[in-house]
Amino acid sequence: MCLEIGGCNNIFRKIMQSVYLATIFAGALVCLLSSLLLLVRRKSGERSRLILAIIVFFSVLNYIPRFIAVSKGYDPELVVSTKMLLIGNFMVVSYIMYPIEVIRPGWLNFSRIVQLYAFWLFLLTLYLITYFAGVRYNSYSSLPEMIANVGPFEVWFCLFLCLLLFTPGLLVIFIQRIGHNSNTDRVWLKKYASAFYINILAYLMLLTFNHPLVHTLYYYVSVGCSLYIVYMELFDRLLAETADESVLQEAFLRRTTPFATAIVASKNAALAERLDAYMRNNSAWRDPDLSLTRLASALYTNRTTLSQTIQECGYENYTQFINRLRIHDFVQQAGSGLSSNYQEAFFFVGYRSRNTALRNFKQYTGTTPSDYFQKRQAGATFQ
Repeated sequence: MCLEIGGCNNIFRKIMQSVYLATIFAGALVCLLSSLLLLVRRKSGERSRLILAIIVFFSVLNYIPRFIAVSKGYDPELVVSTKMLLIGNFMVVSYIMYPIEVIRPGWLNFSRIVQLYAFWLFLLTLYLITYFAGVRYNSYSSLPEMIANVGPFEVWFCLFLCLLLFTPGLLVIFIQRIGHNSNTDRVWLKKYASAFYINILAYLMLLTFNHPLVHTLYYYVSVGCSLYIVYMELFDRLLAETADESVLQEAFLRRTTPFATAIVASKNAALAERLDAYMRNNSAWRDPDLSLTRLASALYTNRTTLSQTIQECGYENYTQFINRLRIHDFVQQAGSGLSSNYQEAFFFVGYRSRNTALRNFKQYTGTTPSDYFQKRQAGATFQ
């Protein structure tokens, strides 16, 4: 009887190992194809898909060593180990970069990325120093087993890493604060946060229960969440933007002809083309914090060169350039009913002050929004 039970356990173990191996391989393949699809479908100058593609590819790099270890009959690195917890925290911080770039295109530069990873780099440095100083970091099969051995520094360090898996995720909830008056869909952000936390909770289950079935299910959940985020990026988040772009097309066509002519005559034609593409693809004027300095940084140039290029393209200065784009956008938003009122439309296109917006509108149209749209119904257009 005992032999029969032992034989059944061996068969079950082999089946679960085969399923686990197939799951890791499928997960790595799906993530690889997803990252490639994001790169292929990426627009010129768009960094959000590039960042998401790199993040998803990190998962591939995480899956491959485990697949190789399991396929060769070795035991993979236990999930409740300092190395794996550091990798988990790295992935959590990485997933924060993507919504930041979506909400504030171009806001992330090298300095801010370093700041984002600063605490993780500190923990990595602390781990390496203590490791080479002789601290022995044991691996555990589950979180309860590690808690049972609490006391030494290395155990407290691992518990702290487990806690940190959740704290960066709180940024997703409050991240829209850096993008106030952004055109980002709040529903999309909530969906992203939900998928993000489901993945973290699944990882917590993996840390708590050391069972082959839990390990296998975790990969299904993790890959599923990644696929859902990729799907939202490709087919959900940009649906509203696509509608906006179609509405804005008429305004852009009216503005493009002189701008395109100016690009040819500009001494900095390449920069003028990058500027035009960046503004079109990112609707950058909708960012109320956009400045000449930030725009120059996003285009990898300096303020003087960018200002000169803007003037060569027919604008007196940067302020006139941005205000023209915002007023064009406002006309489309308010005129098509995409915004419920004028004030909402003004804030949507990047204005913080209603009085400033009204003053600029009157400067470029010669009238108030109410009078303008009445005349427009009679056949007048905004040039």
